[in-house]
Amino acid sequence: MSKLLAALSALIFVALASCTQDDVATLEAVDNVVAELDEAFEAQDAKAVKALMTSDHVSVTPYYGAPKSVDEALASLPDLKYEQTDLSEPKVVLLGSDAAMRTVIAKVDGTFKGEPFSYKVFITAILLRQDGKWLERFYQVTRLAP
Repeated sequence: MSKLLAALSALIFVALASCTQDDVATLEAVDNVVAELDEAFEAQDAKAVKALMTSDHVSVTPYYGAPKSVDEALASLPDLKYEQTDLSEPKVVLLGSDAAMRTVIAKVDGTFKGEPFSYKVFITAILLRQDGKWLERFYQVTRLAP
């Protein structure tokens, strides 16, 4: 019986180890896409922003004032200037083989249409893998108490 349990434990360990390697690569890929998207927004690079989002992307932020589509977010790109400082380590949770959710607590400071903002926030991004490439589908910034 102890040999059976030892063999079963070894099989479970090997299975978990192989899944973990795939998951780690996926988590890194998701983090890389979010970093690229942040850089594209900061650089005001509309082409790069659009390439990193799904065509039906939605952004919900306190500075926008209403949900924005990709086209609306791109049109307002010149009006947005901001800096983000992460206050926590980002967490990525796999929602399936082709979906992931990334969350982080951050401080965002900037202006939108000339109006200044400074918030401590909880950021949620949902990413989907389409044609082998991770793209952001949904982005929400929720203000937290100061």
